[in-house]
Amino acid sequence: MMFQILIAILVIVLLLLLGIVWFQRRAIQQISELQAVSAHLSKQPLAANLKKAQQMQLVGDARDQLAKLQKEYDQLAPAIKRLNKQGEDLQAAVKTSQLVTINSAISDYREAIEKASKQADRLQKQLRTLHQQEENHHEAVDQLKQRYQQYHQQLDDKSFEYGETTDQLNERLADLEDRYAKFTDLTTKGDLEAAQEILTDLQTDNQEFDDLLKKVPQLYKPLVAEFPDQLAELRSGYETLTKQHYHFTEKKLGQKIDQLQAKLTQTVKQLNDLQVDVVEQSNQDLSTEIDHLYDIMQKELDAKPEAQHLMKVMGEFISHARRQNDELTKELKRLNLSYTFNNNEIEAARRLDERIKAIDKDYQRDAQAIKDDQALYSQILASQKANQQELTAVEEKQREINDEVAKLQTDEQRAKKMLQRYSVDIRTIKRQVEQLNLPGLSSDYLDYFKGVSDEIKKLAAALGQYKVDMDDVTKQLIMVEADLETLHTKTNDLRDSVELTERLLQYANRFPNDETVEKAAQEARQLFSEYEYAKSLEKIGTALEEVEPGSFKRLEDSYYNENH
Repeated sequence: MMFQILIAILVIVLLLLLGIVWFQRRAIQQISELQAVSAHLSKQPLAANLKKAQQMQLVGDARDQLAKLQKEYDQLAPAIKRLNKQGEDLQAAVKTSQLVTINSAISDYREAIEKASKQADRLQKQLRTLHQQEENHHEAVDQLKQRYQQYHQQLDDKSFEYGETTDQLNERLADLEDRYAKFTDLTTKGDLEAAQEILTDLQTDNQEFDDLLKKVPQLYKPLVAEFPDQLAELRSGYETLTKQHYHFTEKKLGQKIDQLQAKLTQTVKQLNDLQVDVVEQSNQDLSTEIDHLYDIMQKELDAKPEAQHLMKVMGEFISHARRQNDELTKELKRLNLSYTFNNNEIEAARRLDERIKAIDKDYQRDAQAIKDDQALYSQILASQKANQQELTAVEEKQREINDEVAKLQTDEQRAKKMLQRYSVDIRTIKRQVEQLNLPGLSSDYLDYFKGVSDEIKKLAAALGQYKVDMDDVTKQLIMVEADLETLHTKTNDLRDSVELTERLLQYANRFPNDETVEKAAQEARQLFSEYEYAKSLEKIGTALEEVEPGSFKRLEDSYYNENH
């Protein structure tokens, strides 16, 4: 038992020793890492950079800033040395009984190093900024000097592209150079902040000046090399065309050319004053307005030959349309003696004549304008094109009316032939009925026959009128055609009923002792005498079918095979 306790104590002691060893090694590692950071801080070239900055001989705010940085460094340098010593002390303490409280000391060491690192980084960054700004200013001095030399050379070598704007441009360039000289002086003296303020403005103004050097030639060229020649050409063209008696859709074209010339002169002055934005808009306006005047004059030049040709065509077209309308009117008056018009054809022809007169009035007005040298050819062209379309529609309407009335005589002859056929048909039907030698006819058939006969007589009367109304005649033709067809059907039904009844009555004689057949035969004869031929056929046929099934159908088929 005692041995087991001893073993347990040994294990605990061993674990404790292992823990102490692990803890000690971990603390040593942390301290070593922090010492490495501290060593790096010691190696930073802050002192050298400060010395280099002192050699810049800064003045003003830059000098004050450098003094502040130096003061901060003077405080930071001893702190970095203390950190190095503190690291060594901690490494020694790890191996003593202070190991138990070492964590707190390491934590304080870490915070001190982080604080020093941040301060060192900030100092280094501000020093770099000072150095970079100083370098930038010296570079800017050289770059601006070279740039201004290029500007002078450009204005001298290409003065023809700038015209009188060179005076204003040279003044602006001189102002830039004065400010550049001040910037150079401040840079030399080491007043970085004041120099930076001037440099910032210079860079903005330099870019604006550079833009001017690019824009001015673009604006100047049309003002001296394009617009003057175009306005001179417009002036010459206007005077020439006016002498040739051209007229234009816009009045006072000469004054407008003068106004554009004045605007050109004003725009040149504005450019000389470097009013670039105003000149850009003016150049656009001048270009648009000049093109517009060209279009106006070209419009009349293009329209004249086409208008003159169209006037010749329209003169012939109007004469043809008038002759055609006169002939149509005469034909309508002639046909109106024999026919009734139902579509106001004569009034339509009169309205067409009025349209032709209106078109001719426009034509005569334009022809007189040409004769008097007052023609505005574009308007004449547009007017006569519209009239040409109108006249085409007039002639189409003339043909439509002519085609309609031309059918009247043909339709009348066709109607008379139909009347003749209908008259023959009604007489044929009458003879067919008479040949049946019937005791009489039903009032229904007689009424229908009389109605069709009256319709034929009415049609004959309509065609016999002094003035034939072909619309009415056509309606009557349709009615007679349909009713006559129905009458044919009624007549055929009548004949079939009569002849088939007679056959069945003869066949009934074969059944002299059959009371049913005898009685049906008597009743059928009675109905026959009363002109009820269809009922008579039905009566005897039904009786025969009862005594001899199939007999009625057989006799009926035989009859139709013989007669149809």
